[in-house]
Amino acid sequence: MTDDLHLVDSGRSEAAPSDAGDVFSARELAYISARSEGKQIKQAAKFAKPPYPYSTARRLDDREDVRAEIRKRARQAVEGGTLTLGAASTVAARTLKNVASGKAEASGPRVTAAKAILEISIRALEVEELNDRVARLEAQLSNQPGAPGFTPRRS
Repeated sequence: MTDDLHLVDSGRSEAAPSDAGDVFSARELAYISARSEGKQIKQAAKFAKPPYPYSTARRLDDREDVRAEIRKRARQAVEGGTLTLGAASTVAARTLKNVASGKAEASGPRVTAAKAILEISIRALEVEELNDRVARLEAQLSNQPGAPGFTPRRS
């Protein structure tokens, strides 16, 4: 994921959503990118050019807009990984089928990797489906009387 951040002459990050550059400076985007890749605050502060002092990085990390952008980017990385696993599932299933039918040699690491890909892919799909269902339920609940922001329809 570290290859996703390329700062161009304009100072905007190619990996950043088009609206993120309007809100964050290139320096902040470098920090945000490092944090969304799992770097600790102290490490991420060094990715900014010039590097942030640790105390400044802590304050930056406490900002809600920065935390939201870090979460958004981390979520996008996970979604990308899920797509990659989904694509690999076909190969994994074919590998297991070939081993089971005797067309391929039963290599322990290959079989283990294929099983892991299939199991993780299935779990990722289940989590994605659960997230969609929860989002739909939350949307329905927000339209109920008594919910924050509810406004009754006038006929």
